Amino acid sequence: MNTPRDHWIIPEKPFTSYDDYRVLTGESAVLKARQMAPERILKEIELSGLRGRGGAGFPTGTKWRTIRNHPCTTRFVVCNAAEGEPGTFKDRWVFRKNPYALIEGMLIAAHVVGTKSLYIGIKASFTAELRQLHKAIREMAEAGLLEEHELHVVEGPEEYLFGEEKALLEVISGNEPLPREAHNPPYEKGLFPTATSPNPALVNNVETFSHVPSIVRLGAASFRELGTHDTPGTLIFTVSGDVKRPGIYELEAGITLRDLFYEVADGPHEGHMLKAALSGFSSAVIPVDMFDTLADFASLQLIGAGLGSAGFVVVDERTSMPRVAQAAARFLYVESCNQCPSCKLGLETASHALDELFDPTKATSDDMERALYGARSAPQANRCYLPVQGSILIPSLLKRYTDEFEQLIQNIAPPSERIMVPKIIDFDEKSRTFLFDSRQALKSPEWTYDEPTAPYAAARQGG
Repeated sequence: MNTPRDHWIIPEKPFTSYDDYRVLTGESAVLKARQMAPERILKEIELSGLRGRGGAGFPTGTKWRTIRNHPCTTRFVVCNAAEGEPGTFKDRWVFRKNPYALIEGMLIAAHVVGTKSLYIGIKASFTAELRQLHKAIREMAEAGLLEEHELHVVEGPEEYLFGEEKALLEVISGNEPLPREAHNPPYEKGLFPTATSPNPALVNNVETFSHVPSIVRLGAASFRELGTHDTPGTLIFTVSGDVKRPGIYELEAGITLRDLFYEVADGPHEGHMLKAALSGFSSAVIPVDMFDTLADFASLQLIGAGLGSAGFVVVDERTSMPRVAQAAARFLYVESCNQCPSCKLGLETASHALDELFDPTKATSDDMERALYGARSAPQANRCYLPVQGSILIPSLLKRYTDEFEQLIQNIAPPSERIMVPKIIDFDEKSRTFLFDSRQALKSPEWTYDEPTAPYAAARQGG
């Protein structure tokens, strides 16, 4: 039987119904919120220190207040459920274990900002999660919680940029997943905007919304008892790669990476040593000598890395870091939308230069210079963060593991195979094995797929 853990999102056993959820959580957070003034709820969210769990870590209360104070009265609440950061599976785990907290959080947000219109943008490929979501919506509608609210579920494409909040709004509006200009953020140009009505949208991540109900039930001070001053509460970590016990773990923010990788995930396989970790493809590589860093937004930023969506891909000494750079560069190049030429061309330059390093007839020291130039030149008047990711991650790998790149140029590097991008499509809890999307290797920069000519071997997943 489930036992209550204040402010935890993931239950010990998946909730089978909304009634099951209510037995564990007790008081209805939605009904309680509707008896409270929106300003009082907003103040609790601000005092809680809750930060967005989608990657940027923006203060949730500040975002909510911006929408609430917007002069345009046509507003929307939107959940970004288009999870696609390499190495991350946390939001889909919430859908599978506890979709009720997400919907409660969205309904509370709607009460605060003053809207009846709610949207969830989710990939059409998330079939298991969609089943759980629709079931939860039906149950909560039957419980009378949706009232006059309209909660729409919009199924979108597989593209990485679908998860960028401006592109997500474009998809919900019926367009392609193409980010808008940087000066058109969701709080200024929201859903279905017109020349006279910008229709601001409050966009939060699945995990962010899911934290809201417990804050309403138990208060900001209670939430702040968990985690760190910078990052209160819990985080849902995804740990994959070369560890004995890969998985999804909800823990207090502020655990050290060393404890996360060696204690929670049980450390490296016998006879091997951990070498580095990647926080998705969004920030600098984290070498093993920095594993004593706290897992919160500020601490990881101070070492030049980032928490991102708390999805860590851990690699041991067998992994070629030039292969990691090659995989990251190609992924970002392929997923770039081509609206900003410097992004597409810069990442193309970096990707092709890194490819040449693995061809003994072409590899030269110029390849490293071109990879650096391409990556660093990518973010220019960019509409989204993708080119910035390339400008941080690729140079960090080249700088930290220069010797490995130079061995390729000198043709003395040990043989290695291409690395599969850790784009997770499923997790088997019993075998503790992540399944990666093998089709990503067949995706072209035009967002089409080449036909496979041979079976694509799965990379080591650590499970």
